[in-house]
Amino acid sequence: MINDLLSASIQQFKADCLQLCEQHYPTVHNRGMRGDHLGKALCRRIISTLNQADIPAQVQVVAHQNTADQPVFRLDTPHFTLWVIAHRLVSANLARRESLIAAVETVKAAYQKQPHAHPHYLILVADHWFDRSKASKEIPAWWLGQLPENTGDYLADGIRLLGCEQSLAQRLTLPDGERQIHHPLKRHSSSKTVHRYLLLTALYPLS
Repeated sequence: MINDLLSASIQQFKADCLQLCEQHYPTVHNRGMRGDHLGKALCRRIISTLNQADIPAQVQVVAHQNTADQPVFRLDTPHFTLWVIAHRLVSANLARRESLIAAVETVKAAYQKQPHAHPHYLILVADHWFDRSKASKEIPAWWLGQLPENTGDYLADGIRLLGCEQSLAQRLTLPDGERQIHHPLKRHSSSKTVHRYLLLTALYPLS
């Protein structure tokens, strides 16, 4: 049930993301969305989906590292708990990737200190605008663990994707999760997908 509810939330969140990008143009198009914009928007969408399923939920900000711009949210329901990390990949360099790993380790430590009356899940959400760097071109393979199947679509937009020696999953040391890449932005003139903007989501069970 939880996978279905979260999958529905993420699909609807892509439309929310498009609206956010339009409201905050050109900031988003220059630097990506702030982590708190991403995190709050995703939490609102998840809560809306849960309410439609008659599942009450409460959300709180667990931590907010202003220097890293990666807030951590916790959504509690009678049946499960969701931890949400919103990460701004304003750069694809190693430091930004390791900052996400550190945030995950913080959540894992907080989770392990508490009794677990029901399942806990971790949701990661991030966004990124491709640049010309090697690190940027590695992001899809780093996130998914392999190159996406539609590399030709990226190439048509001038993006030659590269493989990555070590993936996100290899660094997280978590049970296998569901990782996805989305492209919510469309060109106004043609409605074609803007492949230069990535919305990244992942769902991992913690228990």
